[in-house]
Amino acid sequence: MSYLLRRLPLSPAVRPLHATTYLFAVPLFSIAFLVFLNSSLSFLLTHLFHVSPKKLGSIVGTLGFVDELVAIFAAPIWGLISDGRVGTRGVASMGYLAIAVSLVLSVELKSVYPGLIIGRIVFSLGAAAVTTMVSAILPEMTNPPSLSDDEASELVAKPAPTGRLAGLVGLFTGFGALLALGLFLPLPTRFSTHPGVTPGAAVKISYFIVAGIAGVVAVWCYLGLPPPRNPAAGNTWHDIKTWVWTRIWGGDPVFVASPEDEDGRRKGAAQVSGIRGLLVAVKLACTDGRIGVAYVGGFVARASSVGISLFIPLFVNHYFVSTGRCQPTVPELSKEECRKAYILASTLTGTSQLTALLLAPVFGYLTDRLYTTPSLRNVPLILSSVLGIGSFTLFSLLPTPTSPWAFVFAAFAGASQIGAIVASLGLLSRGIVEVALPGDHHVVDGAEQPLLSGSVRQNDKTREAFKGSIAGVYSLFGGVAILLLTKVGGKAFDGTVGAPFWMLAGFNGVLLVVAVADGVWTWICDGR
Repeated sequence: MSYLLRRLPLSPAVRPLHATTYLFAVPLFSIAFLVFLNSSLSFLLTHLFHVSPKKLGSIVGTLGFVDELVAIFAAPIWGLISDGRVGTRGVASMGYLAIAVSLVLSVELKSVYPGLIIGRIVFSLGAAAVTTMVSAILPEMTNPPSLSDDEASELVAKPAPTGRLAGLVGLFTGFGALLALGLFLPLPTRFSTHPGVTPGAAVKISYFIVAGIAGVVAVWCYLGLPPPRNPAAGNTWHDIKTWVWTRIWGGDPVFVASPEDEDGRRKGAAQVSGIRGLLVAVKLACTDGRIGVAYVGGFVARASSVGISLFIPLFVNHYFVSTGRCQPTVPELSKEECRKAYILASTLTGTSQLTALLLAPVFGYLTDRLYTTPSLRNVPLILSSVLGIGSFTLFSLLPTPTSPWAFVFAAFAGASQIGAIVASLGLLSRGIVEVALPGDHHVVDGAEQPLLSGSVRQNDKTREAFKGSIAGVYSLFGGVAILLLTKVGGKAFDGTVGAPFWMLAGFNGVLLVVAVADGVWTWICDGR
């Protein structure tokens, strides 16, 4: 295992246990639980709560809206907390524990309102934590914790392979989606074949099993992820308290001063931790093209992930229920047809995620290969956005999900999704571990280059200190996208089934414009 890990694009300082836990527990299971909940939600509503198909889109949209409304606030806060004494390890563990609790609540609280709302809020808190840690931990895997000047100069000549590692992360998110679709989602169909087990009871049992797995992963993350790099570097609660007291109430900061401020222990990297780090992370969207484009890429990546896992199964379930092929209120008459709906939903979504799995390393390679030419660094995102515009537009025009073309369009949607995930994560990590310094020079492919918009310095502790805050803002952008998609798209779905897919095509259009504009601006400034 140690030999294999040495062949991966990881920092030599990363221990095998930390690397394997990160890859197998964080990106893999974070997407697995999200895909399971989204893909099974419409079946939960029809089989356990007996919701009319005419209200499915509205209820699914409302639940998604609540989810992302919570995530918008939770993601940056989780990122801020991970920069402090809790660390990325503690945040990931708490996130998976929250997911486990939420899955139990979703089937134990016997109502849509407020039962499922409460369950969804708890799930959102957990999902925001673990998805934020996917991007927050990635720089730790490529960037050594401390280097001398000579070592830093040597690494400048060989930029951190964040694109390849992002591709590897994308590969494991693909495995996670397939795990959800191949193992978690089919659980209700397997239990429903047993005599006396109704489709609703089968869904409930499945949720209990997946909740147990989430609890095990929470323990795994706490034991296997690296501890905080600077556990005494900052006090997150003190930063929040100071911000509220001085900015909201207008109080004198002397009343909330920390003794640590006097002895200088919070200087250096800690100067940009806490609320200040969060504010700087927001400003980076305007001052660093890589970070800004990565944020927009995260906006589209999260929307595509949820759109595929939520609205494709909803499209399938709506078709089977509205045409009378599956009748949840009389399961003994249509048990086999309801089972076919589960299978088609998981197969279509699985086709999308399998394509994503296969193309993740390709987009990772392209992200690293093209990064050395600053004006071309956004090409992978441009490619993914074009695929997204085409695939989601064509999917919205399908009259029925049983068409063979549905599998083709789902595959292209998966390619678009993974491209946005990998390329945006690669750019984000580059922006964290490589910081431009005007007037300096670095070496790329044996030639000295001026450090303009494409320039870097490795291992700059300023951004390393608030990487969790940057990851939180990245997740925040994704949360805003899902907020719009689930509420507006879910409401429109009840009138026009293809409406959510039109929205996804529009989101990809925004990414295309931003990525092309940044590439042109970089070309004008750098002359290449």
